[in-house]
Amino acid sequence: MTHRRIFLISQRFGRSAGGEAIKAAQYADFLREQGHDLVVFTHERARGHGVTLPEACLRTIPDTALQKLIWRIPALRELLGLYFHLKIRRLILAEASKGPAPVLHYISPVSPVALRFPPKGFEVVLGPLTGNIYYPPAFHARMSVIDRFRERLHGVAQRVQGAVLPEKRRIGAILVSGYERTRASLRLAGVAEGQMRDVVDSGVSDALFARPRLTHQGENTRFAASGRLVDHKATDLAIKALVQADPRITLDVYGDGECRAALTALAAGLGLQDRVTFKGWLPRHEDLLDALGQYRGYLFPSLAEANGIALQEAMALGLPVITLNWGGPAMLADADSALYIDPVSEAAVVAGIAGAMTRLAQDGDLAERISLAARARAEAAFTWPAVAGSWQKAYRSL
Repeated sequence: MTHRRIFLISQRFGRSAGGEAIKAAQYADFLREQGHDLVVFTHERARGHGVTLPEACLRTIPDTALQKLIWRIPALRELLGLYFHLKIRRLILAEASKGPAPVLHYISPVSPVALRFPPKGFEVVLGPLTGNIYYPPAFHARMSVIDRFRERLHGVAQRVQGAVLPEKRRIGAILVSGYERTRASLRLAGVAEGQMRDVVDSGVSDALFARPRLTHQGENTRFAASGRLVDHKATDLAIKALVQADPRITLDVYGDGECRAALTALAAGLGLQDRVTFKGWLPRHEDLLDALGQYRGYLFPSLAEANGIALQEAMALGLPVITLNWGGPAMLADADSALYIDPVSEAAVVAGIAGAMTRLAQDGDLAERISLAARARAEAAFTWPAVAGSWQKAYRSL
């Protein structure tokens, strides 16, 4: 396609700061490889999360004492997005005056409700949006009060925004990867069908596909999980499942977060301290990918995952995934390329994870069949040329 001047606006950015940030960083690399004139607008903190862009391509806002104070108050954290986009707006206007008019692409956050305040007079692409995801009904009791409140007010908030703030109705193209749940949310805000384009939410790096597929034979009782240790990732369900699984099975957990102390106590209370190891964050994302080569399976029991980049990467590696039939993960694989568990109750999920781990650990042939199917599906759908190509059709339509 014709080379464009593109401003990529991402509240989260970097190779070691979670799925949204990794997606934005990989897409930025892809745009530069394609020869586009790219500038990324993000938080200063991204510099500590594996950013590889030249300094000339990066514009940031600093973390202030006010932002840090707001972060400590969960009920106010939504205000950080407003603060970010108002500050970035000024940087966009200053940078845009230095050359041809750019395309503004707002890639993070992924919420269909969040406000971005794009300046007028520019072509704007939003997304992919894959938010508006909440816990399965059987798990509503463990949602925070704030999340329950947000779920109840979601429709009201979108209708009010649509009536009072026309920003989404002015956007040229909105990329939708949250399927019908996200489309329905955007309609409430007054977004027209012609503005929305269905796309895959994220690609997987070429370097990962260059790795040989993991092969499986015989028994292997080692499993892994990774990511932020927060409630919706539901790492506690994976730990509880070990009680019912083959007693030789162990779980290594990569990552850190506010739930780590509680998860450590849970493992100790269940007598699993010798079977669960908390590895913390590894220095580089590539180090995690290297480490995953020793495992039989990857546990991904997230209760509110809008997409699932970690699941996509495991599939590309050929590492069998055990996940829930809910949200984004339910759309990324199928019964041949992952092991799904219906989230009908906590007891059912725990038993399902335990049974799936035991089968995979003991049956190398089953693991190998899933590995082959997962890798094939990833190669067909998750390469960046395929994913980014679908996104960039929106640029040509502006």
